[in-house]
Amino acid sequence: MIERPEYVSKLIAYKDTDFIKVITGVRRCGKSTLLKLFANHLTRHGVGQDRIITINYESLLSSDLRDPKLLHEYVGEKVEAANGEPLYVFIDEAQEIEQWAYVMNSLKATFPVDLYVTGSNSKLFAGEDLTYITGRYIELRMYPLSFKEFVAFRGLRSDDECSSQNTPPVSYEKALNDYLSQGSFPAVALSPNQELVQAITQGLIDSIVMRDVVQRGRIDNDASFQRVAQFVFGAVGSEISANKIANTLKSAGYSVTANTVDRYLNLLCDAFVLYKCQRYDIRGKERLRFNGKYYVVDTGLRNAFLGERPRDFGHVLENVVYMELLRRDYEVTVGRIGAKEIDFVAVNGTEKVYVQVASTLVEVAVQEREFSALLAVRDAYPKYVVSMDEIDYSRDGIRHLNIVPFLLGAPL
Repeated sequence: MIERPEYVSKLIAYKDTDFIKVITGVRRCGKSTLLKLFANHLTRHGVGQDRIITINYESLLSSDLRDPKLLHEYVGEKVEAANGEPLYVFIDEAQEIEQWAYVMNSLKATFPVDLYVTGSNSKLFAGEDLTYITGRYIELRMYPLSFKEFVAFRGLRSDDECSSQNTPPVSYEKALNDYLSQGSFPAVALSPNQELVQAITQGLIDSIVMRDVVQRGRIDNDASFQRVAQFVFGAVGSEISANKIANTLKSAGYSVTANTVDRYLNLLCDAFVLYKCQRYDIRGKERLRFNGKYYVVDTGLRNAFLGERPRDFGHVLENVVYMELLRRDYEVTVGRIGAKEIDFVAVNGTEKVYVQVASTLVEVAVQEREFSALLAVRDAYPKYVVSMDEIDYSRDGIRHLNIVPFLLGAPL
């Protein structure tokens, strides 16, 4: 297993607290592996294997433990055998248990356990069931690989490592192209050839989209759902609404209502396939309720649905920057200031940054468009333009960043 230290360090910080740790994210992003990495950390620091209980509801071996009473009995037996030593309990895909929050709260209240659960659907946090653990859980949001993790999975050394070993610097051009086109799922990053990447990506579509969305959402019209998914995947970075999608599909001969489209979009968001980025009025300092933009969790999934589209490369780049900001724990909105738009207003506590994204700034007209929107904002928070250009276009207090160092973790 390859380490993912950013996530493991968060679990270490949460360890032995009285909260239930809930790890959420799209299926196959690495949640189960994260639990294994954390278990390895525990064993390296003196926790015996008999004190680590792992229950994976994707395994037939755990099927009986979907019954809450049997699960309680099983954990109780392990607690008794531990002779008073606290246990670490890992429960994978907790949404497979009916009234999961009630059951987890009961385990925590009954036994001396440090409890960690994973889930692949945001419905974990909906409904009355959640009231049982309100204020008693910490959510750790997990995503497919960052570009920094992707190059580590591919075995590329950092520039600092190259300098210390007196070896030529690494070229990230191919890795970036692969990251943008093939995607960021761990299995893809570890694949040795394009044929296997395509097979893995199709498997991801089958397990994530067709299983977690179509089957769980009880969608009975696959054709209309796929048309909606193709539309929104193709429109990343553009303002859209359920009405707009429904009207466009109707003009193409597909009968689908705005309410149905809205339901499909919500199901895709629930499964962490899509993320909705709301609009924010910078002058009025309020969120705008209508429209918004959608971004897909992984550009490889998008390309598998649509085929690669060189003409909308800028939107793909925007999608990747959006996901990177989420990984850095920013809350992200689309900024509006008068008639101008700022791609991202990113806030983390008292920290705020403004980010514009462009494929290239070579044309003067593009520079004017990207920089003028940021110059219209009259506060002192940092402002950035991110692009593929290696020439530094920074000016007027606005920093230009090349996409590669930004994705490799250059601080904002």
